[in-house]
Amino acid sequence: MTDDDWDAIAGVDGWTRKLRELLQDAAAMATTDTTPAMRLGMSERLTRFVEHSFPNTGAIRTLDDIATRAAISLLEQNVDDRLKSIVTRNLELTTLAKQLEAGAEDAQESAAQIRFARAGKAIAALNDGVATMRELREALTGADDHALIARIDRALNAIQQVRTLLERTGT
Repeated sequence: MTDDDWDAIAGVDGWTRKLRELLQDAAAMATTDTTPAMRLGMSERLTRFVEHSFPNTGAIRTLDDIATRAAISLLEQNVDDRLKSIVTRNLELTTLAKQLEAGAEDAQESAAQIRFARAGKAIAALNDGVATMRELREALTGADDHALIARIDRALNAIQQVRTLLERTGT
């Protein structure tokens, strides 16, 4: 009997057999095909059962209730699967966000370490330059050297200001 043979079903026994057939089909399909499309299709078949079953006696209404609950259960399984998928993706997103945040913190820390190392190298180079310039300044004694000594003093002051700024911001 196909789903289109609703008119061929008669009496409570006939409707009971049809519902049993539909439920057995649903159970058999559930073991081999758990896709949302299968569950939706089976839910629609059970809904058609409720639409076509007659007469509207207490026994038929009981069969309709069974078919309705089965149809709803199939649809709820689809909703549960989709919710599970959404929750899973949300957890994956949260995990990825935390990983990116940790990566950004690591990158900032690495950048700070690199900046600190470079500032340290610059300060060391400036200290070496200051020592060399002081040695040169002390070696100059002639009258012609006054202009050069004045320029060396200005350069030493400028270097001292840069070194102080690096020490404040770089370390």
